[in-house]
Amino acid sequence: MPWLALKIDHSNALVSPMEVLFTTQCRLSTPPTIASSMRRKNTTSWSPPDDLQFALDPNGEKYDAVLEGEVMDDLQTELAIAPRKKKSTVSKWTGAAFQEISLRSLGLVIQLNHSSMHCDNPVPSHASFVILHTNGIHSVAVQYCGCTRAIPHHIQLLRRRLYPASQVSVKTCATFDLLRLLHKMSLSTKASTYDFYRCLEKLTTNTGIDTPKSRYRALFRMILQWRHLQMLKWAGVAHQDGGISSIQPGQLAVRCPSCPHPGINLVSGWNHVPDELKFLFTMIICMDANFRLKNQLVSNYSQDPGLGIGWAYMVPRKPYEEYVLSRASEEDISTCVGLQALAKADTKYNAGLRYTGCNITVCGRSEMILPLGVGNLQKGERYCNMDYIFGSTLQFVLVQVVLISYDIACQWFINLFKRIDEHWPNHIKPRPDMTFIPAIPKLHEPMHKAAGHEVFSLNFIRGCGFTDCECVERVWAPHNALANATKTQGPGSRQDVLDDHFGFWNWEKYISMGSTLLRRYKAAVKERNLQVEGHRGLTESLDRPLVNKWEKICAEWDMDTFPKSKQNPYQLDGTGMSFHRMDLADEEAKYLARGGTFLHATSASMFINMGLDLEETHELLPIYIPGLLQHHTDHPPPQPKSSNSEDMLLWLPSRISQPHRSRICTAGLAVIEERLRDAQLPDALENIRKILKIKSRLIQFKNKNIRGQRDGTRSRAVIDRVHDRARYSAEKYRDARAAKYALAGPGKWEEIFHVLEDSDIRGYQDPNRLRQRVGRRGVLEDDQKDRAKEVPMGDKEFTLFNEERKRRDGTGETRRTLSWIWLTTTASSAEDDKDDILRSEWARSRARAARGKEEVMLLKEEMRRVLAFLAWKADWWRQRGRIKDNIARDAAEGLRAFAQVQAALQDALAAHFRGLWRAPLEETTPRSGHIPSVQNPNVNRDGSDDDDEADDDDDDDDSGGDDYDGDDGHYEGLEVSETQHA
Repeated sequence: MPWLALKIDHSNALVSPMEVLFTTQCRLSTPPTIASSMRRKNTTSWSPPDDLQFALDPNGEKYDAVLEGEVMDDLQTELAIAPRKKKSTVSKWTGAAFQEISLRSLGLVIQLNHSSMHCDNPVPSHASFVILHTNGIHSVAVQYCGCTRAIPHHIQLLRRRLYPASQVSVKTCATFDLLRLLHKMSLSTKASTYDFYRCLEKLTTNTGIDTPKSRYRALFRMILQWRHLQMLKWAGVAHQDGGISSIQPGQLAVRCPSCPHPGINLVSGWNHVPDELKFLFTMIICMDANFRLKNQLVSNYSQDPGLGIGWAYMVPRKPYEEYVLSRASEEDISTCVGLQALAKADTKYNAGLRYTGCNITVCGRSEMILPLGVGNLQKGERYCNMDYIFGSTLQFVLVQVVLISYDIACQWFINLFKRIDEHWPNHIKPRPDMTFIPAIPKLHEPMHKAAGHEVFSLNFIRGCGFTDCECVERVWAPHNALANATKTQGPGSRQDVLDDHFGFWNWEKYISMGSTLLRRYKAAVKERNLQVEGHRGLTESLDRPLVNKWEKICAEWDMDTFPKSKQNPYQLDGTGMSFHRMDLADEEAKYLARGGTFLHATSASMFINMGLDLEETHELLPIYIPGLLQHHTDHPPPQPKSSNSEDMLLWLPSRISQPHRSRICTAGLAVIEERLRDAQLPDALENIRKILKIKSRLIQFKNKNIRGQRDGTRSRAVIDRVHDRARYSAEKYRDARAAKYALAGPGKWEEIFHVLEDSDIRGYQDPNRLRQRVGRRGVLEDDQKDRAKEVPMGDKEFTLFNEERKRRDGTGETRRTLSWIWLTTTASSAEDDKDDILRSEWARSRARAARGKEEVMLLKEEMRRVLAFLAWKADWWRQRGRIKDNIARDAAEGLRAFAQVQAALQDALAAHFRGLWRAPLEETTPRSGHIPSVQNPNVNRDGSDDDDEADDDDDDDDSGGDDYDGDDGHYEGLEVSETQHA
């Protein structure tokens, strides 16, 4: 390696002084008088040539060119051409075996600050000088240069890629390779420095004999400094005037390239766009706390102040803790649901802890941690802690609208503006022109009270797309592993380590932005097309005046600001039932209360009348189907399933095959049955829909009002009878459709009356059935074992009850689709105007379609913003590369080279992302350079629909087509040149 210089002093073997410099880049330099004595095979450049007591260990795994010599088969060949040979560590022959031995014991000396071994005034290092490297702990002898041109000792070590643990009397150094390996390993695996040092000890000796003196504390100090220096280097601190003294709070943080940054990646006029496009410039912030990243009362800030607290992600300690202390007596009152946020806000579980956890703010779209968005929790998740990091983050937000997601936003947001005015420090107060929209993450929403929480639902907030705001949980998941390592660290060291890991998380998100946005875009286009088409079908099945009325209610709700006072289109009444729609259920309940029972939907008198009609109809068979007897003789019918009367075949024209129908039946009889079947199909579907509505109301009534086993069993019996009625209607539809197919064959009528599957028979409030997860081959998951034990239902059976959805399954609201039975043209009736459930479901369907459109638009805009940000960042680094004349030449060259490398990296990322996003970006081709308005023509400009685009997940060239394909226009995309940036 370039920093290694070896000096061997064996006065008995060498007559004259010898200088040896043998590295990876250099060749052996030796006086000719002694060259012949070294021309022996299987020797090294530093070992006595005629001493048989020493030999080379043939195992090359532990050899490292930094600390040891190189094997040479022939010195003359090595001087001419330098082929790479197998490298080995030093071993001593004991007479029976090889024994490893240190280079120091052989007289190895590393001379610093000289291209050769010779120094006129060498200064010896500490007697117990140790170098930590990737292959173990090495005891070596080092000599500093004491010549007139000498430089400080620690600089001499750094130039040889040795990082000293101190600057006065250096006893421990670590190679740059070791620090780099430890740094990347800890970031990737969350392994602690202590575990890594234990591994080094085992690499050095795994016998427990001659274990080196522990240098763990020295390694811990070095890796802390290494982390800090790397963050300073990547942030370009050395390139700015003033250096470290000019660092601003949050400057070392890796910024989100997809977030809106005015003057960097936003086009001119972004703040004057129409209302329907303002959501494109909304900042989405997610906030939450973590109770695993604790910190014990170890050390203090006087002894461990930290190297850069407040320079990246952790907020400055003093102003933050002063504000929290001033609100120490504040009582956080729960008005909705406790959750863990307030449950642990005032408990005694923090004994022996300096901090009980961390709170954080994250970008809701990119999942990147925001600058100065992390704080420590002193006593649980209190409002004062969350307020401060929220206000601290807002200082980096320059747009006007901010959507803030918090799992208890329904409580925290109530008095937020009052706390801002009365308690917040001036340096974190938001700008007066800012607008805040509160939201609850989608996974946490079902745990809240249902009443009045639609205003906090991301499913109904305009402009949020498919954002679930659960990204904070995804941030905490990998960082929870840091708890064991950071809980026993000093306060300053812990915050430095957390800053470093948060920066690594952001960098990983930064460089993977291309594949992430592309994957989301493909999924969003599919989901958008599905939701838009489903909503269109539902809308067309309803009366236009009714749809217009509901559309007006939804539009007023969307335009209303928080707290909303307009009519809530998504909210159901207290009982969720109207009297005139509950008459059938009430009659059955009253009849059951009087002791009566219903064996079937058909009453006894109706059953007798139907029997008489069947008897009369049976006598008419020879008249209307005179050839039936001969047909049975020529073509024996299949035997019935049983001798029961209900299993006997009724010989209608549809039961007879087409070649024989005209010969057996009277003229026109098949046409009459087909017309009756045409009426029977929509009637059967309407009956199914009515029964599903009744059942959904009964279930709501049961869940709200019925308590106890006896009443619950009775109410369940009523619901089961309704279930039987639905099964009868479903079988009626299937029989009618089979008959229609036999009479008319395939045709356009199948586009309206589809095959009725069990999964299609569900209410419009029920989510899609869960997809069964498949585990490893030969291994069943727990839920699969339970399902395997279930008895499969018959072909005519189905369930109308919702599946049990676990926490990881979510609510299914974002990607829920309506069954086709609700999309037929016969779904509307005069009662729909008063049906609050249907109105609520239509509004929810409208919201799902709108969120799908917004998601595609947001992703296109984020792609454009990322490319603009990368171009700006590349220019930023090029400007940093213009070094002033007052900097030393060697430092200026390094700074200039590093800036050029970083600029090239930003350009390479931009080119890579642009290639991935070619298809989506083609739809936002620059035209005028201004923010577009919503227009009617589609983006494809060919008049064709694009609902089938981006169906193939494996095709990177899939296009999503236009973003608005309904009555409310089309989105053109932000029209800005790829090179236009601030």
